[in-house]
Amino acid sequence: MKKYVLFICLLFLVGCGFQRDNDTPAKLSFYYWRTNFQLDSLERSTLKELDVERLYIRYFDIGLQGDTPIPIRPVLFKDSIPNVDVVPVVYIKNEVLLNSKIDRGLAKKIIDYINQINKYNHITSNEIQLDCDWSLKSKEPFFQLIEDIKKESNWKVSSTIRLHQVKYAGKTGIPKVDYGVLMYYNMGTIASDSLNSIYDRNIGTKYIGALKEYPLELKYAFPIYSWLVHTRDNKVVRLISRVRADEVEKNTAFKKIADIRYEVVTEGVYFGQLFLVGDQIKVETTTTAQLLEMKKDLEKASGKCPSEIILYDLNSRNIPYYEKEVWKKIVVCE
Repeated sequence: MKKYVLFICLLFLVGCGFQRDNDTPAKLSFYYWRTNFQLDSLERSTLKELDVERLYIRYFDIGLQGDTPIPIRPVLFKDSIPNVDVVPVVYIKNEVLLNSKIDRGLAKKIIDYINQINKYNHITSNEIQLDCDWSLKSKEPFFQLIEDIKKESNWKVSSTIRLHQVKYAGKTGIPKVDYGVLMYYNMGTIASDSLNSIYDRNIGTKYIGALKEYPLELKYAFPIYSWLVHTRDNKVVRLISRVRADEVEKNTAFKKIADIRYEVVTEGVYFGQLFLVGDQIKVETTTTAQLLEMKKDLEKASGKCPSEIILYDLNSRNIPYYEKEVWKKIVVCE
């Protein structure tokens, strides 16, 4: 009898530990990843219709000038902020962390610069998110930067998490942040092949088996962007952001040769770039069905529902390409 009661208690604890209330949908948020902050009518109405409460806005990158870490391409607010919480996101290049002359005052400089931007634009923030694909060599400096920011501010600190940092957490380490954001995209190599480098279910599922054991709370970031991969002689020439398949298909200079691949049949300048006859392009993005697929796979692998799903990124060239119902469906815990 005692064994039976103990078994029931264990089941109860496991259920409570791995399942959020199914009646409580996840919060839906967006990343904003442009240098100029300026929302059009569709972007503003989307935030309102979806009851978005939080925007993760890329404020600036940190790169090197000589041996000095400096902010690169800071955001310029040309528009008023809607009624949402703003989370500044700072992208940290690995070269900064690997520089032996890195200034231990970097945390304070980052905080001060964010405060300057916020003060000038009348923004209040109580959190910072660090975006860094840290390596085995750069993890200690990155983790130290997190600790320094905590000491220098009273902000919450979150961090983006890549798939390999979940699967190989024992080696890559786990940052001591309030929560992580699993970036469930950019899964493959950008190449001239027929694969989709933004999202590949087969690749994704190979990395998420360790989610149940990952000790850090994870929110999920899903891709709703697109880009065009321009190749010549099987070599990647460039990426052109925010190009969709329908834009390519209505242009007679391109002939469809496979599901997401096209060949250039007429030389010319398209999408602001020169294309030669024989060049090939691949239009990569995700579909409504794939977004729901991601949600299902992650819930199954983790055994729980996320508190928040963040879409990358808020842009009127992304939003119309998805059925409106998908925004409601991806936040419902099944």
